[in-house]
Amino acid sequence: MRRVGLITDFGTRDPYVGAMKGVIASRTEAPIVDCTHEIAPFDVWEAAFYIRAMARWWPDGTIFTVVVDPGVGTPRRIVAVDSAGQIFLAPDNGVLTFVIGIAHSVENESLFLPDGSTTFHGRDRFAPVAAALANGLSIEQLGPRADDLVRLDYTAPAYDRRRVDGTIVAIDRFGNLITDIERSHIPFAAFALQAPSIARVSTTYSGEGPFLIIGSTGCVEISIAAASAATALKLKRGDRVTVVPA
Repeated sequence: MRRVGLITDFGTRDPYVGAMKGVIASRTEAPIVDCTHEIAPFDVWEAAFYIRAMARWWPDGTIFTVVVDPGVGTPRRIVAVDSAGQIFLAPDNGVLTFVIGIAHSVENESLFLPDGSTTFHGRDRFAPVAAALANGLSIEQLGPRADDLVRLDYTAPAYDRRRVDGTIVAIDRFGNLITDIERSHIPFAAFALQAPSIARVSTTYSGEGPFLIIGSTGCVEISIAAASAATALKLKRGDRVTVVPA
């Protein structure tokens, strides 16, 4: 069964999410799921990582409608990507950096709401297109192929027998610093962080001082029990980190 999953930076205080859901519900009986509306305003990178961490757990047929769109109303495209049976409908602004699949530019204006605004494409374009996809429209019917999607400036981890260089790609609400270094790719059994120097590796969020842990994404996290590692260590998203043999 197809379902529509919404990912936005709208929050829930304003009428924006409700308006989108109303348009979708008036055009399809497919379930509408709130994945999150708490992406930081305009934060395309945060949305991109959220999609990377979350989408794999959803079944085929899910239509992820991503409206983190600081360029709304500009010439930026709307695109739809079919990735292993899931469809991602989003602005072409880098939010789909980690999504691999066949992309089409959304140019079939007959699907849009008539007399739509230039400031609320979430309601006037994304929502009716998502409903059409949920009803069985193919992405080929949205418009031509788009093989040149915008990608964020991102350097993938470098795995070496002596060190692994990666990046802090997210900070969750608990202050855990999530890196893109995947435990399954680290080529040595025991590891530590080089700078800041952290040698303790834990399997739970417990103990004293900073430690490393393999989080739910399968990647190395820098944490402090019941406290914000980001605040304590003065690290931020985008900082580079190095893992070395313990």
